Amino acid sequence: MKRVQFSVYFILATFLISLLLLSLPAPAQTPVERLQNGISFFETGKTAEAKAIFDQLVAEGMVDDNLFYYLGSAILKLNQSPDLALSYFNKISTNSPLGYVGKGQYYIKKQNYTSAETQLNLALQKDPNCAEAYFHRGLLRGFQKKLDLAIADLEKCLQIKGNHAYAHYQLGLAYNQKGRKDLMILHFQKFLYLAPEAPEAPQVKSLLSRVG
Repeated sequence: MKRVQFSVYFILATFLISLLLLSLPAPAQTPVERLQNGISFFETGKTAEAKAIFDQLVAEGMVDDNLFYYLGSAILKLNQSPDLALSYFNKISTNSPLGYVGKGQYYIKKQNYTSAETQLNLALQKDPNCAEAYFHRGLLRGFQKKLDLAIADLEKCLQIKGNHAYAHYQLGLAYNQKGRKDLMILHFQKFLYLAPEAPEAPQVKSLLSRVG
């Protein structure tokens, strides 16, 4: 009988401790964890949410090349001040390719494609495996109507970083222009898998429905 009572009390105590632990607040995220969350938001199309995190980290005094790069990129993607974005890109260490990629984005926004290409090539000189450099050079090639070169750069981006959602998105658009519906479907489906809540998702679903 005593053993039964002990077992009941033990189970009850374990249950109460579990409830207590569940009621405790989750430990606060570190700045690095918050930065990674912001980058994840940005990479899946939640740009405004990402920028809010980046702004807060800057306000708290965080100094980080990835922070400055993604904040500048978010500013450009939200069609806010290009010069403000450039000010963040200029804060990035000259040893990092991301500063050059950021400046490449800035010049693309300004439609100065020659300067954009120079900056993106400098990024690849710094790091031949910089996925962001290939991605934005791919976008640049698209603006220059060099579709085959754009595809080559975007494919190279994916060789380095296979989960780059927007490289899949841009390749879907590019292959649609090329008439390669099979590859368009492949890349659009991967985009929707990686970024199902992206603002481009309804457009992608509409395009897929026409070939389905």
